[in-house]
This record gives sequence, C-alpha cells and structure tokens, in this order.
Amino acid sequence: MNREKLIIFGCSLAFILLNCFAITKEIFLVPLLSAGLLFIYIAIYRFDFLVYFMAFVTPFSITFSDSKINVSLSIPSEVIMIMLTMLFFFRMLYDIRNDRQILTHPVTVAIFVYLIWLLFTSIASTFPIVSFKFLLSKIWFIVSCYFIVIQLIKKDIKKAISYINCYAIGLLGVILIVTSKHAMQGFSPYGLHWIMSPFYNDHTAYGAAIAFFIPLMAGFLFLPQNGKWQRIFYCIAILIMLTGLYLSFCRAAWLSTIGVVIILIVIKLKIKFPWLVVGIAIVAGFSYYFSDEILYKMSRNEQDSSSTFSEQIRSISNINTDASNVERLNRWVAAFGIIEDSPVLGCGPGAYQFVYASYQKGKYKTIISTNFGDGGNAHSEFIGPCAETGFPGLITVVVMMILILYFGIKTYIKAQDKMTKILSLSATLALISYYIHGVLNNFLDTDKLSLPFWGAFAIIVVLHTRLKNSFNIEKKDG
Repeated sequence: MNREKLIIFGCSLAFILLNCFAITKEIFLVPLLSAGLLFIYIAIYRFDFLVYFMAFVTPFSITFSDSKINVSLSIPSEVIMIMLTMLFFFRMLYDIRNDRQILTHPVTVAIFVYLIWLLFTSIASTFPIVSFKFLLSKIWFIVSCYFIVIQLIKKDIKKAISYINCYAIGLLGVILIVTSKHAMQGFSPYGLHWIMSPFYNDHTAYGAAIAFFIPLMAGFLFLPQNGKWQRIFYCIAILIMLTGLYLSFCRAAWLSTIGVVIILIVIKLKIKFPWLVVGIAIVAGFSYYFSDEILYKMSRNEQDSSSTFSEQIRSISNINTDASNVERLNRWVAAFGIIEDSPVLGCGPGAYQFVYASYQKGKYKTIISTNFGDGGNAHSEFIGPCAETGFPGLITVVVMMILILYFGIKTYIKAQDKMTKILSLSATLALISYYIHGVLNNFLDTDKLSLPFWGAFAIIVVLHTRLKNSFNIEKKDG
C-alpha cells in the first residue's frame, strides 16, 4: 500500500472505531453526524450510489403519517428524493449551464407545462395547502427520478440498466415476502388489501409495479452484453414477477400485461399508425353503437372477485354486485360532477378526496364508500387530473403520454444498435403497461410508481437525444 492508501485506511478505521465506541456509550449524536457526513461525501463524490440506493429502497419504503400537520412521507425513499432535489437545485446555483438538448426536448417542455399548470391550479385550489403539498411532492418525484436520472445515465446509458435493476431487486424481495405471507394464509384472496403492507398500500399498487417491471425484465434478458449469470437472473426475476402478478389478483394489472403483449405484436408486425387509429376507431364505434347491449350484459353479471383466475376475469365487467367495480364507478361519477362544476381549473391538485363526497350518487355507493374525505383518489390517471386540474390539466397529461410513447417507438424503429432498441422498447412497453392500468387506477402520487415511471421517461429521452446526435454526426460526415 502506498502512503495515500494507508492514510485512507487509517482514517476509515478510526471513523468506524469512533462510531462503535459512541454507540457502546450511547452517544448517538456521533453516529448521526457521521451518517450526515457520509451522505454529503456520497452526494458529492459518489452521486450514482445515492441514486441507486434510492431505487433499491423504494419498494421497501414505509409510509409514515402525522395527522396533526397532515403530512405523510415514505421513509426512506422520499427523504432521499427531497435531498436529491435540494442538491440538484444547489448545483444549478453554481453551475447554470445545463444540457440544452434535454431542457428543450419536447418531453421536458411538456413536463414544464404540466408543472406550471399544477402551480396555477394550486393557487386557485379549493384547498391551497393540500394542492401545494401535492405540487411539492410532484417536483421532488420529477426532479429526483427524471432530471437526476438523466444526469446519471446521459454519459453512460448502461447505468440505466443498473438503476432499473436496483428497483427490480428490491421489488423481488417484496414479492418473496408477500408471497410467503400469502402462503401462510392459504393464498386466500380475502387478505389482499393488507397482505402486501407495509410496503404497498393495496394489491392494485403492488400489481401495477409488477406489471410495469415485467416488460423491462423480459427486454433486459436479451441485452447483448449479458453473460450467463445475468440471463439466469432475468429468467428467475421474470418467473417470480409472473407469480407475484398472478397472486396479486389485480385485474387491472392482468389486463395491462395482456395489453402490452398486444401492443408488442402490433409493433413487431410494423402495422402503420393510421391503420392502428382506424382499428381503434372501429372498436370505439362498435362499442358506442352496441353500448346499450353491453351495459345490459354487464348489469346481469353477478360474478364477484374470486381466487379463481377465470372467475376473477369475469368479475371485471360486473358493475352490479362487485363492490370494487361499483365503487370505481362511484368515484368516476363524482369526478364527472366536479368536472361539470369546474371544467377549466378543477377542484385543485390533490383536493379530489376532500370534495368528492358531496358529488356521490346514492345508486353507486357501496359498503366501502365514505363521506369523510378519506377514501382516496378518483381511480384514474386521466379522469382524476381532469377533476383536479380541469381539461387543460388533462391535456397536459395526454400530451406527455403521446410524446413519450412517440419518441420511445421512434427510437426503437430508428436505432441501429441492439441495446438501444431493447432499452427503448422495454421502457416504452413498461409505460404502456402503466397507462393501460392508469385507466382504472392512479398511483403517480406515490413514490412506488413515480420512481420507475419518470425513470422510464428519462431513459427514452436520453436514448432519443443520443440517437438524434448520432444522425446529426453522420449527416455532417456525409
């Protein structure tokens, strides 16, 4: 060892011994200060470690709430996100120069417009304090999981694989824990709303996370740089996730996975976009024309949620006796009432749960309905934003969705190297999975889904920017 390494080794040993001595003497201020110093060191010199750690601990994070100040945080993931966001803004103070291509990318511009409209509607909100808290959480989700991830992966795209794998490993750990707990209950469907706690608040969020990662793990299996053990890992991960998806008994997650397979077939068959639009229009037209017959059939369906796969699938269209389905209709009807009253500004970001009670209709109320503003959100990533931020807010959400899917598919089609094609397609399919799921549920107000969601945005934007730059270089050389 040279002199420099000996000094580092000696200081590290002294640091460890000092903390061990402080703990034995119950002087807890020393380890706390040491943890703070360690965090500062990692944030400055090993920034990537902190981002990877954030991804890994997010599936294990637990939400703590304080009813006195009406604040809830997911610990430790959101704490790390807040620290990373503050660090990002501090860096901007002394280093104004940023990647102009990223800041002017259509997806980034759409995100800025989305945040600006959230700010405007927060000012006009029915509950301004609630809305500004919602806005702040959106900012630290987007900064830590989009802008910071872009900074992490823009020079080395392989770090995107490591980032996704960190969350995937954490998620696999949660699946194994939940499955073992479920096995102790005899795989009964009646414990689904609590068996995945404290990690996920219910089986729908749990199922959505698994459905999001299945396309990513399936795509990563075919990465050209994989060795034998990497391929074994991805095969095992896919099997565990498919098992977790099935045992989640989350119908929306099942549908989103089926939808991803259909979209993958469409992409692989290279079906032209106009034909796809025509096909969707035909299906929508038939659905509208036969809407009375469809609603009649649905009203006659009395198959409730079940532990049997076929019965669980049949229960999807039960709007008569299935409490979950009817309650979802109840939330949507309430949201439509809010939209009718305030179509431009909505009730305010995050304020839906505090105002929807008076908009409920008696015929849609169920045993799980509530009048106390504690029933959660509107159960849709499209209806919810429209109710909370008006039609302009819905437009910003839809524009972001269209842009990211467009650039994801475009990058996949135009890319020449296999890794770029796999990463862009996997991230796009993962987002499609969530958007399909988002018709029936919404979880982007939580760290569990926000981290992979905005991370997939970052991966696609970086891949598209790199692809665009490579084409520009080729044109200049030509």
